[in-house]
Amino acid sequence: NHARSDGGVCIAPKAIDLFAGPGGLSLGLTLVGFEVVGAVEWDKQAGRTYSHNIGDHVHIGDIRDLSPLEMERRLKGSGKIRSRREIDLISGGPPCPGFSLMGRSKIANLIKTGEWEGSDHRHSFIDDPRNHLFREFVGYVRHFKPKHFLMENVLGMTSYKDRDEKPIISVIKGEFEALGYSVDARALLASDYGVPQDRKRVIFLGTRGKRQRITYPDPLEERISSREAI
Repeated sequence: NHARSDGGVCIAPKAIDLFAGPGGLSLGLTLVGFEVVGAVEWDKQAGRTYSHNIGDHVHIGDIRDLSPLEMERRLKGSGKIRSRREIDLISGGPPCPGFSLMGRSKIANLIKTGEWEGSDHRHSFIDDPRNHLFREFVGYVRHFKPKHFLMENVLGMTSYKDRDEKPIISVIKGEFEALGYSVDARALLASDYGVPQDRKRVIFLGTRGKRQRITYPDPLEERISSREAI
């Protein structure tokens, strides 16, 4: 519970959702008590869905065209925040298609046929500019300095290394640790937490301040089937 008190009035913790899609993560954050004051989504259809169901605070466009400073100005202009220090959480899942099994399979096939113009397939994500979007996420964390951040990505990320043979997860954790955050990453299974889907994702959790203890929720004892959910 990170709600603040302002003159005796309880204020919900505020969040920014990057790479927000149609709003699933924002909805979850809202249900547990956050106020999502800003969001960014590149896809127009997903952005329209977000705006309709979650709120018109979403910016529909390329995150590279909306700097953290401009986001701060917009939030202040709309009265959502008075100071950037009011942002408690930055969340999101920057798309990294090169980390997915489908992406690697396609690249491997291009290498075999001689059509691949990039580097060795172990480092193929470097040749895809979308795989650097996590640095935009880092930039927002650097600017707003939230108490916490939450970032999710595909399980395939766990088997990748950079050009120096350093695991990509360690590279990403290092980016945040350099900003003064304690960071942990863990692969979680959605069906362990009440979602009727066997979907695994790597969840990065960060808390401002070094040597901070980070914990993940315990799996539920029972799983919900698709039939039960329907």
